[in-house]
Amino acid sequence: MKQTIYHTYHSLTYNLRTLIYFEALYRVLGLLIIFPVARFLFYYSVRLTGHAYITNQLFFTYIFNPSTIMILLFLVVLLSIYLVIEMIFLSLIYDFGYHDKSISFRDLIILGFKKSYFTLKKYHIFIIMPAFLLFFTVQLIHFVGIYSTISLPNQIVYQLNQMALLKWSIFFVGAMLVVLFFETSLSLNLYTLDQLSFKNAYKQSRSLLKKQRLKMIFEFILVNVLLNIFFYSVYLLIILLIGLFVWITRDQSYVLGVLLTLMYSIYAVIGLIAGSFLIPINYALLSTWYYQHKERLGLATKSIRLTNKERKAFSFKTLKRVSFGLLVVLFALNITSVVSIIRQDRVQIELFNYAQIVAHRGASWDAPENTLAALELAIEQGSDAVEFDVRETNDRFPVLIHDATTGRTTDDLLNRNVSSLTLSQIKDLDAGRWFSEDFRGEKIPTLEEAFELIAGRTRAFVELKVVSLTLESQTVRIIESYNMVENSVILSFNRDQLRRIKELNPNLQTLLLVPVFYGDINVMLNYQDIDYYGFSRDIISQNPHFVELAHQKGKSVYVWTVNSEQNLQEAVLNDVDGIITDRPVLAREIAYAKNTSTVLQDFLKQFLNRG
Repeated sequence: MKQTIYHTYHSLTYNLRTLIYFEALYRVLGLLIIFPVARFLFYYSVRLTGHAYITNQLFFTYIFNPSTIMILLFLVVLLSIYLVIEMIFLSLIYDFGYHDKSISFRDLIILGFKKSYFTLKKYHIFIIMPAFLLFFTVQLIHFVGIYSTISLPNQIVYQLNQMALLKWSIFFVGAMLVVLFFETSLSLNLYTLDQLSFKNAYKQSRSLLKKQRLKMIFEFILVNVLLNIFFYSVYLLIILLIGLFVWITRDQSYVLGVLLTLMYSIYAVIGLIAGSFLIPINYALLSTWYYQHKERLGLATKSIRLTNKERKAFSFKTLKRVSFGLLVVLFALNITSVVSIIRQDRVQIELFNYAQIVAHRGASWDAPENTLAALELAIEQGSDAVEFDVRETNDRFPVLIHDATTGRTTDDLLNRNVSSLTLSQIKDLDAGRWFSEDFRGEKIPTLEEAFELIAGRTRAFVELKVVSLTLESQTVRIIESYNMVENSVILSFNRDQLRRIKELNPNLQTLLLVPVFYGDINVMLNYQDIDYYGFSRDIISQNPHFVELAHQKGKSVYVWTVNSEQNLQEAVLNDVDGIITDRPVLAREIAYAKNTSTVLQDFLKQFLNRG
């Protein structure tokens, strides 16, 4: 084992600079080519099922759809070809290192292109299969750790339990693929470096593996367990540092929600970085086995050489220009994909979505509702959006207040109508002292002041409390002036009002509030001028199937106003798209704990002393 580790390390470090250059460039190319293709095919596969949205109930129907299977197979082949080319280049780097020879990046490119062309042309599936098996086995080992932190939705677990044969089939196929990996682990080098025929490569591979399999399995598992420990330690350290930073700079109550929100995003980044090391390290291990076993059998390994004639026949300057041009084109083509992903709130598979947290009237559990203080606090608490109510003053200024009168949320002893007061009179009122002395002097903000505070920082859910053409036009104008059209949603109980909003600006999103409902839900879900539906908690509690019906129409569902822990958990389990709540911190914790195992949640709570 000691010799194996030494030779693997030697292979990785002898031409380390060339290895780093190649891996960095190749990973970028992979992201620019494979990522957009996979994204396009993913959305196309959903479209082919005939569904606008894959709910948890439809998950296995989607997975086992023939079109989905064909697309997945195509992606597997595409990924395998990408991996084969990477491993051909790695074979060259490690071969030069084994023979204590340096290889420049320029020479690697020349040899790599030549080897890739002839190897893929000659061996096709025979070399693609071992590359896929290596990737599958490595990822399987590293997936075990992350899988232990995941809690699948009840609908998916139930369907899995109903398909015992499927579970055993998956287990059997996985085990067979791992066995095939070890049986073909030396094939890539035999094809790439020795260029043996399939028959001769098979015979020599059997000879090289004889009485070595258990040793190789042990070494492979040990190396990957050590890599796992390292990467999970880095992951845990980052999580703890973020938790400590939030604890120090904000408050302990924020920490759990922030960690649950960021946990899988951080793991994805760590996984992406780890992936840049896993294949090179594991392939260095396979190359070490190849050389060790050939030496044990007394088989010579010839050093690869690059002739001056080959160098001269290859214009590296032209390649650099072509490569640079290709990168620019690919980057330009991917800008659209990246921007659309950033703007996209939801993917089309429920399993990967979390309910958005909308702070009702701002963070109204901890600050006076519909004030700048409540909006600012909601942003600080990590809300995905802030919701506030808008009415019109006597002199036609839109201001933030829920009630038609001022008595409940201000110091106005006369409890006057908002519509009877001018903006100047509204601004004379104290909108914070009723809530707490800490908020004495807080004023009723204008809609313009609210957008000045939140523009570019979060999304705005603007509820129009009165039907007024001037209020509607003023609201649209202000939203447009702060470039918040794509990040604003207009809420109303009045469908005609929302239709007029769409006429003023078709790009503004609308949400119809539904306090009670009788009749045919499908008729309402077909309204073309309504983007989202906001159902009261009672409606969703009594009719949870409304959520799935809306999703199949391509519409999103928000539920209001949900504050208790039990009701928040119920809303999350009903797979709503958003939760309008006075308590965004608690809602955030519950929403992002959706797919997190209870063991991990308990660990985090114990760590934070929140039993």
